[in-house]
Amino acid sequence: MSDHSATSILPFLLTFFCYLIVIVILPVLLIWLPELLRRRTSDEQKALPRGETKAPYCPACEAEKDGSAKAKREPPLRFAQQRGRPHEVDTRNHYCPNQRCRYFGWVDRGNLRSNGHPNGGRWRQLECVVCQRYFMETTGTIFFGKPTPPETIWCALKALAEGLGIRATARVFDVDPNTVEGWLREAAKHMQAVSLHLLHDLQLTQVQIDELWALLGKCDLNENQEKSKGKRWVWVGTDPVSKLWLASVVGDRSQECAQLLIHAILLLLAPGCVPLFLSDQWSAYANALLTHFGQWVPVPRRHRLGRPPKPRWQPLPNLRYAQLVKKREKGRVVSVSHRIIYGSLEAVEAVLKDCGVGRVINTAFIERLNLTIRQHVAALGRKVIHLTKTETGLENQLMLSQGYYNFCLPHTALRLPLPEPQPTKGNGSAKKWQQRTPAVAANVTDRLWKLEELLLFRTPPWQQGPEVIS
Repeated sequence: MSDHSATSILPFLLTFFCYLIVIVILPVLLIWLPELLRRRTSDEQKALPRGETKAPYCPACEAEKDGSAKAKREPPLRFAQQRGRPHEVDTRNHYCPNQRCRYFGWVDRGNLRSNGHPNGGRWRQLECVVCQRYFMETTGTIFFGKPTPPETIWCALKALAEGLGIRATARVFDVDPNTVEGWLREAAKHMQAVSLHLLHDLQLTQVQIDELWALLGKCDLNENQEKSKGKRWVWVGTDPVSKLWLASVVGDRSQECAQLLIHAILLLLAPGCVPLFLSDQWSAYANALLTHFGQWVPVPRRHRLGRPPKPRWQPLPNLRYAQLVKKREKGRVVSVSHRIIYGSLEAVEAVLKDCGVGRVINTAFIERLNLTIRQHVAALGRKVIHLTKTETGLENQLMLSQGYYNFCLPHTALRLPLPEPQPTKGNGSAKKWQQRTPAVAANVTDRLWKLEELLLFRTPPWQQGPEVIS
């Protein structure tokens, strides 16, 4: 009886084990077998460098490759004055606007002289003694050909740079809002040219990058669905040491805008300068930094036969990038941790120790700059009605505020104590501090600029040299 029962149970057990193998064991093997094979790679294969066989894409870099290469220009000989008394009018920041003149675009070459004030006006007339061309000193600035008094123009622009809206500025100075918007458009274009001309070859040790959210009052036509909601992001970079506002990009929260921000910062750095980058945990920054601070690394062969492996795009050895990871619960930050993306923790801490500010991994300086931007750009303020209508309008306000912040606005954290207090006019207390702007701290200029001086600065059509502008 027992033998008969055992023979009847045996087929059932065989069927059960077959179903178990097909349903449970076989899927598990199919899932974990590739992982087990990868783990059993040789030490030589593990030592191979990682990276991409193609360099990451950056729209700004591609646009520069497609553009024509700029020819290197040799400066003409300095013009020597033959007769007469020495020139008393400073014409070092002016250049001849005649494109047929061989001194066109070159500043401080001694070829300009003053010709007085035509009709008793405010602005001087200058003459190029080489081509004998006369021009006004406001040529190439926003004051050229304006019937409005220049004091009204720069005071209105100063009000805009201090955070007043366009319509509020128009009411204060009793002008049309479209006129103020036109001044802002011209001033933003001029400020962008001045910033690109003065900010270059910067030796920075640390850069903090971040993005802040903006709201538009009306969207542009023919845009995608996400932009039609009126949401934008302002990407900003700053130098914590000099508090310099490096660059800003307006767009969506995408990889392309991150590439544009890092590309704009790279144009300001000196050749070979690779600062420490700090940001939040947004993943787009790592790829953007790898794009602009990477190199091709050859990969050694693993086998004697076959095609050689392609070189890999890897970060530079001196590239250091760390992220500040914030854990939030119900909108509040409950814990903060650090994540090293490129480089090592020892290298990052060494840079933080040497630069003298921000001795730990943080984004406090860029967050403080974000608050300053919201206070000085009316369209970015919290709970305000001054909303810009388009991206171009927001970019114009940012360009004006960036030039005003870097060159005209003293920063309290950058001031230096005077050796001896200096008396002031009246019965006020003695002056104890030497005020400095971020441009002064970064050794871009040696004095505080007024906004009217910045608007009157004539930008040459190409870079003249790395000298400090006084």
